[in-house]
Amino acid sequence: MFFLSRLTLTNSYHMDIPEQGSNTPEVEQAACCNQEAAENDRAKDELSSSEISAEAVQSCESMEAFEQVVAERSSIEEKILFALEQMGALLKGADQNSDLKLFWNVRKFCLPLFQQLEDPVQRANLWGRYTELTREGRHIKTLQDEEGAFLVGQIELAISCLESGVQGFFSKTEKEEISEEDRAALEIPSLSAHKDFYLSTHADLRWLGSFSSQIINLRKELMNISMRMRLKSQFFQKLSVLGNKVFPRRKELTEKVSELFAQDVEAFVERYFSRASRESLKKSVFFLRKEIKRLQQAAKYLSISSGVFSSTRLGLSQCWDQLKGLEKEIRQEQSRLAATSAENMKEVQGRLDQVEVLLQENEEVHKIRKEIEAISKHIRGISLVHDDVVLLKGRIQTLLGEVREREAVIEKEMKELQAKAERARAEAIQALENEVQSFCDQCNEGDLPEGAKERCQELKEAVQKMAYLPYAKKVALDNQINAAQRSVLARLEEQMLACPDAKEKVLNMRQVLEQRMLRRKELKAKFECDKKLLGGSGLDFDRALQYSAMVEEDRKALEELDAAIIELKRQIQQFV
Repeated sequence: MFFLSRLTLTNSYHMDIPEQGSNTPEVEQAACCNQEAAENDRAKDELSSSEISAEAVQSCESMEAFEQVVAERSSIEEKILFALEQMGALLKGADQNSDLKLFWNVRKFCLPLFQQLEDPVQRANLWGRYTELTREGRHIKTLQDEEGAFLVGQIELAISCLESGVQGFFSKTEKEEISEEDRAALEIPSLSAHKDFYLSTHADLRWLGSFSSQIINLRKELMNISMRMRLKSQFFQKLSVLGNKVFPRRKELTEKVSELFAQDVEAFVERYFSRASRESLKKSVFFLRKEIKRLQQAAKYLSISSGVFSSTRLGLSQCWDQLKGLEKEIRQEQSRLAATSAENMKEVQGRLDQVEVLLQENEEVHKIRKEIEAISKHIRGISLVHDDVVLLKGRIQTLLGEVREREAVIEKEMKELQAKAERARAEAIQALENEVQSFCDQCNEGDLPEGAKERCQELKEAVQKMAYLPYAKKVALDNQINAAQRSVLARLEEQMLACPDAKEKVLNMRQVLEQRMLRRKELKAKFECDKKLLGGSGLDFDRALQYSAMVEEDRKALEELDAAIIELKRQIQQFV
């Protein structure tokens, strides 16, 4: 639709262009003298040409047919008019998939005819129409080329992505992670022997099935797209290469999965149904019903052949038929188990009475809960009718309610203790923060306190040993201590460099240089470590901001230290 609208706009644009005549004086004079006659003749020619074009659109479907019709025209003017009308008709019916080869052949055929036309005015008029149609044809060809280039690009991109996917699939070395959905779908006892194979193969078959669908769809697209045969052959060749990789591998894995699944179903039938009596089936009727349903679901979930699917489904249906009516017989037998249930009920009630005694004696809660869990486990292993099970579960829930109340009281006491411990920790953290802040203020404002260097190290160790200190506060305190340490070292170095004796000053300068080089090495290692932490994955936003601030601070400190080292080296060279 876009292509046709562009074509309509192009035609309307060219219809507004005035006809151009020849630039020779002879033509201009003839046009001035015979203007009215020329217009009348042109009207007649246009009428006759429209009749000719209507006939030509139906008859000229090839260059041979066109040449035959042209040969029937006697004058050069009629031949040119017919050719121009044929060119216009071809452009009018053109769309994005049209082949304009006939248009360009007609244009080439028409060009030499202008040299044989003697009337300059008529030749100029026809030449204007000829150039107008040529421009329209070139414009349509440009649109077709753009559309074709876009389609070719999209096909190339799709095939390239498909090639990358297939190459990555066949070159992968690590096993693909199995989803929980796949594990749950194949969590079947009868398939446990080959479960790992089913899971890994199902993931591969899912990829191969996707690749197969893409190859088939791309082939269909190529068959419906108009493009050069050479390009289309290249695309089909690439898809053929991909198909030779994907389809055999998919068929091979499907056959393996089908074979193993058929064996597992056959083993299930052989184990539970081939030589089983009705009495043995009664003992596991509910398990077998559930297993048959899950095997039928697995047959739909796995990629198996249609033949294996039909045969296994038929075998499982026959097994299902053997289980019909067993539930009714089981209910009849349950009435005979009432006596056994009464005895078991009496035993369990006695154990629950003992639990009540433990609650009254304020025994430890975890021991009482452990005894209740043991009773619940024992109930699952004995024969009880439904009413007895409901009664025992109700009593157990009542006892568990009392246990939960005691646990809530204990939990409340624990929370109070934890809150008290948290307050103590907060006070310790606040005391450490105040101590660090006070020391930093002393280092920055007044004289250096005694043992300032050792005090910095002590504060660092205190920060590191406080395990419950939040990471953000630990980073902030470390930064404060590091800033204070740099200030202390700078002032100590200034005192060493202020020595009046030249020799001693040189020795002090070299000692300070060694200290700065050692400090630079430590700072450089810290800078690299912080950069590595910043570049690590899994950082939240706040942690990333903290690491970024640390790296920036390390960079500034390193730059300042480098400048100080360079300046000190220069001073040493001056003294030497």
